[in-house]
Amino acid sequence: MDNREKYAHNALAYDKIVENWHDFRKNCKINKCIEDFVSLLNDGSEVLDAGCGTGYPISDYLTKCGFKVTGIDPSEKMLEKALSLNLNDAEFIKSEFLSFPQTKTFDAIIAFDCLWYIAPENQPDIYKKAAELIKSGGYFMFTHGATHCEIQGEMFGENFFYSALSLKEVKSLLSLNGFDIVRIETNYSEPTTGTRDLLVFAKKR
Repeated sequence: MDNREKYAHNALAYDKIVENWHDFRKNCKINKCIEDFVSLLNDGSEVLDAGCGTGYPISDYLTKCGFKVTGIDPSEKMLEKALSLNLNDAEFIKSEFLSFPQTKTFDAIIAFDCLWYIAPENQPDIYKKAAELIKSGGYFMFTHGATHCEIQGEMFGENFFYSALSLKEVKSLLSLNGFDIVRIETNYSEPTTGTRDLLVFAKKR
């Protein structure tokens, strides 16, 4: 497979593991880093949950905090689960992050565990896209890898493809696209989901 095919495969793989994923995520507590990020936002903020999956626990938590949520995910089966939650002030749209149309801007974007599913040649575009979608003074929170790499992994018996840029590249791209880093941690760990190579909160100038 070429890179386009490999990274399109990730959404189809999620379709296949949707029941296992749903059973796992519905029993997960909300991450402490999500709670920390939400504390930065104003009441009634409009939040884009990129890679929303089944909508639980993040979109569900955001609506309970009083935010207006737009969840996007390229997996049709994941979105079916999200829609079945019937959350107030939430809509769910089938879309990849980079191809999501800019029809509005948001007060914040949460991209928890989804940016590494973007092909390596498109990784720099993440930060330009985020800048287009976030209002001035808005916030961008994401987890990611911290080294320039491309790897393959397995989850619930299905193969997935991942890529990331180096920490230096991520910092540079954030700055070039108008973001100031509010919080950055490598090897961020908590009991809910284990360790992530990189956690970032950034604010758009």
